[in-house]
Amino acid sequence: ASHLDGLESRFEQSIADIMGQMHKALKPLTHRSSVSRVSPAARALFIVGQPIDVTRSPMDFPQALTRLKDRKASCKDADSVLLPLDVPPKGLDALVNGLAQTTNCDGLIVTRPHKESILRSCTHLTAAARAVGCCNVVRFHKGAMIGTNMDGDGFVGGLIQQRGANAVRNQRCLLVGAGGAARAVAYGLVQNGARSVCVVNRTKARAQALAARIPGVRALDALPSSLNDVDLLIQCTSLGHNASDPDPVPRDLLRPPLVCCEVVHTPEETAFLRAARERGCDTHAGTHMLSAQLD
Repeated sequence: ASHLDGLESRFEQSIADIMGQMHKALKPLTHRSSVSRVSPAARALFIVGQPIDVTRSPMDFPQALTRLKDRKASCKDADSVLLPLDVPPKGLDALVNGLAQTTNCDGLIVTRPHKESILRSCTHLTAAARAVGCCNVVRFHKGAMIGTNMDGDGFVGGLIQQRGANAVRNQRCLLVGAGGAARAVAYGLVQNGARSVCVVNRTKARAQALAARIPGVRALDALPSSLNDVDLLIQCTSLGHNASDPDPVPRDLLRPPLVCCEVVHTPEETAFLRAARERGCDTHAGTHMLSAQLD
């Protein structure tokens, strides 16, 4: 009996933990969307990462869905909801395998630190995901899990929306950081006709690995002492979520006509972008990269 009591207690605690996480997931959405009116027929999407409270996607998703309905008649009856899940690395495989067994979950948006490890769950990869070695979207379709990477297209698309058709073509680009986001952005820049794409990273070997993986990218040994030969400076590290984060680029290097771009989207204006703006540079927020992907 005591053994059964222990099992019952653990089961009840597990249910409480799940309900608590769902409450936390739904709470930030209530001022942007009518969560209480999500129908039982709604298609479910999840964004998985850790920490997950730095993402804007669940808050921006309802407006993106409305825009999709307005643009495409075939989607006018679309009914979907996007919920955040804070998933530790050790729980990723079990979560994905479980969700893949459901009949109303269409897939996942994947953020750090899972963009590389999610590959092992995918049955198919798009050319972009194969090229950059990570994915940020997984679609469940007829038993298959199709992984793609939309970060590169999202960054380029957002830049073109904000700065015009020639925002990338023939531009000299420098990426700071060499993680999954940097690989995707570098791939997108090369594919869209940038004149040059260079990358610099605190760990030089990671920058070299990125350049070796993506043709057309060159790794630098260190950040240049001047950025006069750079048109687009793209901040691709995870720095910027917290006010206490160090500067990814020394502020005295931020001088017009340099365009300073960000991939971090929360907060909308990071300390890097604020410093660039205060020094007279044009800036491009990470929210544009997110919006372009949601659209």
